[in-house]
Amino acid sequence: MTHTKLFKSAAVISGILIVLMVILRNSKSELFTVLSASLGLVVFYTLLYYLFQTEKIKFGASNPIVKYLFFGISIPLLIYGIQVTTGTDGFITNSIRILFTIEIAYLIFYWIYKYQKGIQKLKNDKLEAELMLLKNQINPHFFFNTLNNLYSLIKKDTDVAQDYVLKLSDLMRFTIYDSGKEKVQLKDEIQYLINYIDLQTARYHKDIDVNFEKTIKNSDATIAPLLFIILLENAFKHGVEKATENAFVHINLVEDDSKIRFIVKNNYDDESSENNGIGLKNLKDRLNILYPNTHQLCNSIEENIYSTTLEIIK
Repeated sequence: MTHTKLFKSAAVISGILIVLMVILRNSKSELFTVLSASLGLVVFYTLLYYLFQTEKIKFGASNPIVKYLFFGISIPLLIYGIQVTTGTDGFITNSIRILFTIEIAYLIFYWIYKYQKGIQKLKNDKLEAELMLLKNQINPHFFFNTLNNLYSLIKKDTDVAQDYVLKLSDLMRFTIYDSGKEKVQLKDEIQYLINYIDLQTARYHKDIDVNFEKTIKNSDATIAPLLFIILLENAFKHGVEKATENAFVHINLVEDDSKIRFIVKNNYDDESSENNGIGLKNLKDRLNILYPNTHQLCNSIEENIYSTTLEIIK
């Protein structure tokens, strides 16, 4: 409702109330009390609406409960004042007092609900901002390494480099258009991993035993994007890259009704650092945000084999 319509409506209602009050001006009836209170409320709230909308006053703007209580308490106070001046008391006025007492209680509980809802929205906004920041850190980190690989490959084998560019294009397409989604289909994430493996095996001029086993019950199942790539990247970076012979990366992906489990095994060099840099830290942070208390990320070392397992409980 616009200001003009509101004020016209308030004027009409006030006029009607005034006429009725004039008729009952010598009456001490409860109807006169109700009419007086109604007129006071119409004028009072019309004035408040004007003041708030024109921002001539900002009372309660920083603390909504003050504004709610201000509106709620003003009603019974006006009725009580008119009741005292007219000397009337009875069933109607008592009922009005009870109703507006209930209103005050409702306003308090409503404010508590809105306050808690606002706090939850702030938390959600904070989590979303953190996730976006983590994704922005992951993508440049990965593509920086990939472009370095491409630079080296162009100088060695231009034909392979062309295929490398096509696969890199697919990776970028997924990262740009799909990584911003909350969830992606598992089959798309798998294809992303396969493209990455092809790019990495083309980079190294040595035999690499790469085995990607998949046991998928529902390929249309969804998962947060770019979770597995960090573990796979570390397997090549800290395993294949440092291994002088018998380099291998064995991957096992299992999806069923209860979980999604991703396992990566690779060569382990005792002299290599266990610090996998920003990628692994971001993965842990993202998992804590996206899958709190519903994921497990663990690793183990046995006979120079490094194994990492990520399990997400559905």
